[in-house]
Amino acid sequence: MHESINTTRGKFFLTNLSQLRNDIRQYAGPDTVINVMSIDLEEWFQVTNFENVISRSGWNQCLSRTQEVMPRLLDLFSEHRVRATFFTLGWIAERYPELIRRISKEGHEIASHGYDHRLVTTMTRDEFRQQLIQSKDILEQILGEAIYGYRAPTYSFRKETHWVIEELLDTGFLFDSSIFPHGKRDNPELCDSKFPCYLSGKGKQLAEYPLSIFNFYGMEIPIAGGGYFRLLPYMFVKQMIERLNQKDKLAIMYFHPWEFDPEQPKVASAPMLSKFRHYVNLKQNEDKLKCLVRDFRFASFKDIFWDENKRKYNISTQI
Repeated sequence: MHESINTTRGKFFLTNLSQLRNDIRQYAGPDTVINVMSIDLEEWFQVTNFENVISRSGWNQCLSRTQEVMPRLLDLFSEHRVRATFFTLGWIAERYPELIRRISKEGHEIASHGYDHRLVTTMTRDEFRQQLIQSKDILEQILGEAIYGYRAPTYSFRKETHWVIEELLDTGFLFDSSIFPHGKRDNPELCDSKFPCYLSGKGKQLAEYPLSIFNFYGMEIPIAGGGYFRLLPYMFVKQMIERLNQKDKLAIMYFHPWEFDPEQPKVASAPMLSKFRHYVNLKQNEDKLKCLVRDFRFASFKDIFWDENKRKYNISTQI
């Protein structure tokens, strides 16, 4: 079933994907570039930044904040007609299946973020396959339908883990968004494009959607979200997205629910740099997100790239 939405009193309801695209165009205007909104659905204590001070064996003893933050985020998206792709940890989905169903029922796309936020570079190929299948099965059992997208925790897809492409294709995934072409994460031998492209494996193609950066006077600035969004002035990010859109390029953005939760527990034992990276500008971030969804139009990967006739994700937009 292809999902889409109409709006009544600001809430989303399912219709069909073609109608959704008409709704988006009617709301946004025919010449408006529709950008991608994505959420990495994980808890504050699951971030790679804290993995040396909070072990996975201790996760069940940590205070969950997902149920506190997600309703606010979903209501904000509903108010501004935002559709997003939620890259969800299997660990989260197991504990909050009703939340996953709500996200889907409100018209958002569910995709996999692995099971327990292990970096691809720390796993063998067999371990990766096991986690991939485990997370996919959990999400599909909750939703009663297939999922097609994957994002590696901390964008840990590297040249040396090129086998990820084959594993994703073999297990039924059709797109990936694990490449962040910036700094040490930039792997031109893996993907030489900073925009949507295809990655090949076993004679098949996997659609790849890299996170957005902008070349600013020779400097490549990561404007896609996360800590960069919290650190950079909003007007600067706004101008960079506008420049991308003026070139008919869409921005692919990402956020985490914990980035809008200044009330989350503080990890006093973490190194200073880790604490700075995690907590910088948390109190201002929700207001910045409100500005972002007010100033630009956003939809999910599926809304923008899914080709109904070919049953695949394209690298050119379908809306």
